[in-house]
Amino acid sequence: MFMKRISACLAAAAAMLSLSGCLAPRMFVDKTLGDVPAAERVTVAEKRPVQLLFQFQTDGKPNARATEYLTKKTTELVTASGHFSQVSTSPVQGGALLSVTINNIGQADAASKGFATGLTLGLAGSSVVDSYVAKVSYSSSAGAAPVTKERKHQIYTLIGAGDAPASGIPVKNADEGVTMVVRQMLDHLLNDLAKDPAFSGPKVASVERRQLALAAAPALN
Repeated sequence: MFMKRISACLAAAAAMLSLSGCLAPRMFVDKTLGDVPAAERVTVAEKRPVQLLFQFQTDGKPNARATEYLTKKTTELVTASGHFSQVSTSPVQGGALLSVTINNIGQADAASKGFATGLTLGLAGSSVVDSYVAKVSYSSSAGAAPVTKERKHQIYTLIGAGDAPASGIPVKNADEGVTMVVRQMLDHLLNDLAKDPAFSGPKVASVERRQLALAAAPALN
């Protein structure tokens, strides 16, 4: 669904690979971004309601099917962040607005790589990279200057023979991979947003971060 640019070449390659008994395409999520460390998380002291707008794009163009599929998950992730008192798809009191856009950028030569691998029955392995760029824009009220943040992520697809990417975490399929990518990007973006001085409401450090700070502080006599 999400990896449209890759799926066509994988279908052709997978058909040939299955005849030769080779492995099916394998997918890996880049582990560079990962989850936000507990010590770096912040908590918003004064939470306010927010209207959420979400759009998923493929190569910069709206992807209605993927947007519909991921809207519920995105809403759950924004709610679970704990930075807002309410997350709604309708306008809220105060006029706060959070816009989330995720753009899936496919590799230009993905189809040719898959075809070449298929012709060699998997002996000449190839890899394809799906890039993701996520952006959030938050306005505390109507007409307020927006606070924007951006994060990037990647999914690797290995076709035929070859070693798994050193920076990749194996996933079962595209849906599992995209779900992990979306969760990790939003996790960082919302935490980045909460850290920004321009974000409405004072911030307090996470419990773990405060405990670390107290432990490092010199004892008072």
